[in-house]
Amino acid sequence: MPEPCTFCSIKRTRCLAERASAVLIWDAFPVSDGHALVVPRRHFDSWFDARPDELADCAELVTVARTMIEASHEPHGYNVGANIGAAAGQTVSHAHLHVIPRYSGDVVDPVGGVRQVIPSRANYLPPAGEGRSDDADRTRLPALITGSPEDPLLPQLIEALDRATAVDIVAAFVLQSGVNLLREHLVDVLDRGGRVRVLTGDYFSVTEPTALRSFLDLQGAIEVRAYETEDSSFHPKAYVVLESDGGGMAFVGSSNLTKTALLDGIEWNYRIVPSIDRAGFSEVIDGFEALWSGPRTASVDEAWIRNYEARRAPVPPEEVGVDLEFEPPPEPHIIQAAALEALEDSRAAGNTAGLVVLATGLGKTWLSAFDSKRPQFKKVLFIAHREEILRQAMRTFRRIRPDASLGLYNGQAREPDADVLFASIQTLSRAQHLHRFQPHDFDYIVVDEFHHAAARTYRRVITYFEPRFLLGLTATPERTDGASLLQLCGDNLVFR
Repeated sequence: MPEPCTFCSIKRTRCLAERASAVLIWDAFPVSDGHALVVPRRHFDSWFDARPDELADCAELVTVARTMIEASHEPHGYNVGANIGAAAGQTVSHAHLHVIPRYSGDVVDPVGGVRQVIPSRANYLPPAGEGRSDDADRTRLPALITGSPEDPLLPQLIEALDRATAVDIVAAFVLQSGVNLLREHLVDVLDRGGRVRVLTGDYFSVTEPTALRSFLDLQGAIEVRAYETEDSSFHPKAYVVLESDGGGMAFVGSSNLTKTALLDGIEWNYRIVPSIDRAGFSEVIDGFEALWSGPRTASVDEAWIRNYEARRAPVPPEEVGVDLEFEPPPEPHIIQAAALEALEDSRAAGNTAGLVVLATGLGKTWLSAFDSKRPQFKKVLFIAHREEILRQAMRTFRRIRPDASLGLYNGQAREPDADVLFASIQTLSRAQHLHRFQPHDFDYIVVDEFHHAAARTYRRVITYFEPRFLLGLTATPERTDGASLLQLCGDNLVFR
């Protein structure tokens, strides 16, 4: 008996959007954040067998996929295509189309795009010896990286980070745009038990407080220090990567931790590889250690950042030769705007709780961040049952609340005084943790995946706190046990 077709039995709750002959879903095994699939409803093996109406519906859903992806992510490009036949890698015998967001630096050399299916044929640019280096052999890498879109530091730095067990960064200026480019790669280092140290300074007050807070948001063995310049200057830039076997790489030059410096600007950085220049590599490490432990460096925490903000008077960027690259918070898209209006109307009507039902990918977490950023909501609690959700929520709230202190409350971290606290339900529901808080400590509470709220752990937390507003989020409004989400939420507002 043949195996049932995965794509012939897609559950309605997985569908992000639908057309007469096709549906849009998230890929269950994504190769990048936001990877989506366009799947015809009719079963046929080869994309070449699609009817004209199916081709039209699928093309329309590709555009819808882009809109949904960009509501939650910030891709720099896309690969769109299908695998047709076993020789081309097709493993599901139901034709479908991949919409894959791509991000600057996600591979060392993206040249070739979909040509990478045959790696040896992917790169059609001139080979080594004709103006192009061979990245596979470190001893043959060029010592000087000259910057600009033709020779940026970022891809080579990311390749080094992906092998790192320890990372030391010193940069006079640290901007949020630069942190965004390296964040996930530093998270990977921390997740595999590595350590990260970041040393910046208050020179000209260019370093952004929100960038420092973004580092503090990361979990694991990460430390941040700042060189307090007073009447002196502070302008070093170096990225040192250490590996478990004693190898590594250092990049020393002119690139601050900013998007322009890592990607677009003319920035010279000298690569030092210990197998070639052990003495030079050791001097860089010693130089970093001297700065790190020097008398003018201070540990960066929320108190240091607030003090820095109070005395900060940034010099115009043209005077220090750096583009401050201000990136405003995103605006709600049309569906989120409608939900925000409904939530405001419900509060005006006297409701103190609400339930938002939105399909996956439409930005429920973004919605909660937008709605809770109101003057009457000083303290916010975000509750979820998975660490991954808490991390993603922190990144989202950081974009909307760049000046807030964000903290975790889970099995490893306890930061109860944060402006926005992200708590694991497994930890918070325990009596010894729950009773560390008073019922009125939080003005706004978000309960993610609210369809779990009938569980005892959720009920214990929901009934204990008395916020000014409680928001339940779910993409799955129906419960198999018959429990009423409206009753659990406590009021009669539902936005779909």
